[in-house]
Formats: sequence, C-alpha cells, structure tokens
Amino acid sequence: MPPSPRASPLAELELALSSSRPDVAADEVLRAVHAQVAPLEILRVAARTAAARYDAGAGLAPHGLATLAAVAALQPLMDPGDVPLALLQASVLVASERKLPAPQPSAPVLSGEVTHLGRSALLAARAGSAEDAEAVFLGIVEEGWERRMVGDILFRAALEDLGDGGHKLLISVQLWRLARALGFRDARILLRPAVQYLMNGERNRKPYGAVLAVLGKEGIDLETLAAGGRSLDDAGHARLGTLLAAASGEACAESALGLLRDGYAASSLAEGIALEAAKRLLASEGYHLELAHALLYARAARFVLEFSRSSERLLAVFQAALRVRSPAPHLPAVAVTDPGDEGDSLLRIREDLANRRSREAAARVRVHLARGYAPDRLLAVLAHHAALDSSLANQGHNLLLADACADAYAATRAPEFLMALAKSVAASPKDLTASKAWARALGR
Repeated sequence: MPPSPRASPLAELELALSSSRPDVAADEVLRAVHAQVAPLEILRVAARTAAARYDAGAGLAPHGLATLAAVAALQPLMDPGDVPLALLQASVLVASERKLPAPQPSAPVLSGEVTHLGRSALLAARAGSAEDAEAVFLGIVEEGWERRMVGDILFRAALEDLGDGGHKLLISVQLWRLARALGFRDARILLRPAVQYLMNGERNRKPYGAVLAVLGKEGIDLETLAAGGRSLDDAGHARLGTLLAAASGEACAESALGLLRDGYAASSLAEGIALEAAKRLLASEGYHLELAHALLYARAARFVLEFSRSSERLLAVFQAALRVRSPAPHLPAVAVTDPGDEGDSLLRIREDLANRRSREAAARVRVHLARGYAPDRLLAVLAHHAALDSSLANQGHNLLLADACADAYAATRAPEFLMALAKSVAASPKDLTASKAWARALGR
C-alpha cells in the first residue's frame, strides 16, 4: 500500500506549533520556504496557532507573538534570503512556549453602543475583571473608527499598568501591529492574548498613581498640551536628560510636565526619551535585558502617541519617562580605524558582530553613518545578524530590538539607535547551531 501523501507544510507547521515541537516546526518552515509559500502566510499560521492556544492562566508575556510582529515589520529591510532565518527563529520561539492542550473556545462577545462598551472595557480592566474585559474588548474589534477606539482603549489600559516591567504595553502594541500586518484577519484571535495578558500578568499601577498625583495638583489642560508643540532643541534635550536621572518618579513626572507646558511637542519628548533609552543600552555592559525592555517600552509609547487621537495619549510620555528613569549614561569612547569605503565599512561591521566585539561594532556603526553612507545596507547587515543567534537563548529580543531600533532611526536619524542595536546583537548569548544548519538547508 503506498504511503499517504504528506500534508501541506502549513498544516504540518500548525501541528508542530500546537504540540510544542520546535525542531519539527523548523523543518516545516523550511519545507514551506522551499515550496515558495509567501512569508506572510507562514507568519499567519504561526500567529493564529500561538494566539489560539495562549495559556492566559500562566500570566506570561507571549514573546513569540511579539517576535512574529517584529519579523513582519523587518521583512522590507532584510535581504530576501535572510527573511527565512527570521521566520525560523520566531517560529521556533513560538513552538517552545507553553500552550493550552486545545485551542481556546471562541471569545465571548458583547454587543451594544460602542462608546459605552469602550468605557466598560476600561473600567473592567481597572477592576481586574478578566472575563468582562475580554468580552467587551473583543466584542468591538470591527472596522474603521470602532477598531481604532479598541486600540485606544487597549493601549490606555496597558499604559495604566507598568506590571512586568512594562511588557503589557509592549505586547499590546506588538499584537496590534501583527494583526495590522495580517490585514486584521482573525483580529479577535490575534488580539485576545494581549487582553488576557493585560488582565492576568503581574500588575503595578503605582507609577500611574504617581502621574495622576502630579496632574491632579492643579488643573491640567491635557488637550492643549497634546496638540502641536515644537521639537526638542539642545536646551530641551539637556532638561530631558536631567529629568530622566531624577531621584524620584514624582520629580521625573513633574519635569516632564514642565517640558510640555513650555511648548515642547509630546511626540518630540517621546522620541527624546527613546533616544535616552538607547544611550543607556549602548553604555551598558553585556547583554542588558532590563535596558532593552526600557527601549522597547519607549518605542511602544511613541507608537501610541502616533496612533491615538485622545488627549489621554499624553500618559504615554509620562509612563515612558518613568520606565526609562535611571542614572545618566556614560558613553564609552571607542576608537576604530577609518574604513576605505562603504563596502569596507560594512565588512568590518560584519566582522565585529561575528567576533562579538560589541563596543567596536557600535563605534563602526557611528563612523559608517557619520560618513554619510546609505543606511539601508547597514540595516540589512544588522537585521541579518539579529536573526542568527538562537531565539531560545535571547527570547526573541534581538529581532525585537532590530525592529524597534530600525523604526526609531527612521523617525529620528539618531545614530545611537543603530549603535545600541549593534552593541546588543554582538553581546547577545551566542548560539549559531540552528542558524548554520538552516543556512545550509536554504543553500546559503
């Protein structure tokens, strides 16, 4: 009797992910790539499977889903041959994470007047009522302005809770970006883990209370402060650096309010806070996940400012400042030889990354950009190396940082973002076993 024909790679991938078999998942991603399945369809299967089996009771951040969002965003920046490596790393991470033995039942859905439901969702989140919050949030994930309102409410609830080092906002933003990259198909399934993690993860509303205390000392017109404003100048950057080194959260929040009142734009403050986070990561020793998380949070806060139209979006500025608040960084001065040309510069950066010379890699990125060389090829090199080390060793943070730093650099052209990325990737836990085997299987 002839053997039964093998199922499609996407069907087999779903089974491997569901049963938490990383090696088999990698084999099926490779089979899908060889079958010329579009990367977005591989991402879709991985995202839907991971979201449907997310174990909310564990209260753990779904890093795999967040990493899938990063891969979706990085695709246009990467060399086409590197995209499968990033897909493999994200899929293996998804397969390794704890899952339910069967997909969750369909999410409960409440219907009614949308604005009222939105308020109810926020109140349920504040009260810690997981079942009510899930039913209301997911019940209004529809088209147009209703979907935007859901995002506003989800991000607002996440901003009020700095539990788990601010991962709630990071996960909410990443899963929203993932759903958007996949055309909001299966949006309720993909966003459900964000709502569940928001309700079940570690809670910390004290920083939010500190912000409210500052804003409540006198009448604050949030609408006016949120509208317009000028970019940070040298004096504004200096004040921002001082406030982020403040001794207390209240002093930090009060100083941030002062900058807004003096006419600086909230968006410019958010970019400045992210830049300060990048500087702290760049100045750190080794692979510093706490400072990486601060940078990722600052990027998520900037996303909220750009996404939201409500005056409450200013909360993103204050919470980002509190999350990044730490002693002022001391950036090391590292001298490197001048490159002969752009190709030589990229070659030396590759060598420093491969040989784990983190300080030299960062310094060479600074020289590369100062020379006026095109950043696109540099970004492709950095994204390639971010996809090499095992995602099981770094929990997807190399790809998350590549996504965040590339996005922040595009918005600001500040070299510190790509320098911090180079430094972190070079300092990450070294494990190239899988990526070398995958490269051979891909003929690279």
